[in-house]
Amino acid sequence: MRWRSLNGERRTVTGAIRLGDDAIARGQWDLALHHYGKASHHAVKVAQAGESDQDQAVLGSVYYNLAELRVKTGEVSMAWLCALQACQVYGRLDPTNARPTAVYSCLTDPLAKERIALNADARSRYVLLSAGLVREFGSQALRVDIGGGALDGITDVREVVEQIGESAVRTYQELVRHNTVYTEADVTRTRERVAKARSIIGS
Repeated sequence: MRWRSLNGERRTVTGAIRLGDDAIARGQWDLALHHYGKASHHAVKVAQAGESDQDQAVLGSVYYNLAELRVKTGEVSMAWLCALQACQVYGRLDPTNARPTAVYSCLTDPLAKERIALNADARSRYVLLSAGLVREFGSQALRVDIGGGALDGITDVREVVEQIGESAVRTYQELVRHNTVYTEADVTRTRERVAKARSIIGS
């Protein structure tokens, strides 16, 4: 019965994501937000059951997309919080613990490269949204005690950019250097996010 219940929750998550993606394709941000909100509610339940790392990855992707949708609907604080939640989930799956120097030693696990990349990508998104949060609410914005606190405990936005952002760039560089499926386009995308964050905070 427990498995059937979990599988029912998984089907609900999958259906809500599909509807959310359809709404995104039509530019219906509020509707997409509604469906992704439903997906997150059920994805949390599934992830808490602890049956599968894949369930955790799905939850991370839901939070990641919610962050973008919150940007689209102008909800800066909620976008940042969703980005933080995505990082927290992906961080638990990343065998390198977001350390670029550990990338090569972890690549013997066939799932590792995707999990490493997902975490780096989410962290670069977090950096950009942190810059936006500080621009909107001031230099103390990352000190607000929500969502378990700022990522890695770093509350100074310039340190966020230089430590978390540059680490994400170097992670992708390592993935490219060791001939994984990732390319210079991934490095460029990540570097551009970090550069935009620097521009926003004026550093």
